[in-house]
Amino acid sequence: MFAPPALVGPVPFADLQAMIRKAEVALEAFTPDEVDRCAGKHLDLQIGPRRLAFTSETFILSFSLPNFHFHAVTAYDILRSRGVPLGKRDDEGRLRTRSA
Repeated sequence: MFAPPALVGPVPFADLQAMIRKAEVALEAFTPDEVDRCAGKHLDLQIGPRRLAFTSETFILSFSLPNFHFHAVTAYDILRSRGVPLGKRDDEGRLRTRSA
């Protein structure tokens, strides 16, 4: 079930960290076989009056990943605009180069 929390107004950082930890615990409870069985399953997302019909793969690839990247870039841009010394390498993360 996809049920994002209703965030209205400022949320204390500790509460955000608690939400992340709760999500991590829920994800850690899944076995690889349980995750594999989700492949190809139908997933409907209701946003107000709008119903979006996905498969598990199209939900991840066309909704979740773009949504994550949008919010990550927006947070990065806000931090940079406020003078936080961030650069391209901070956004790239660890590069996955091949071993020699």
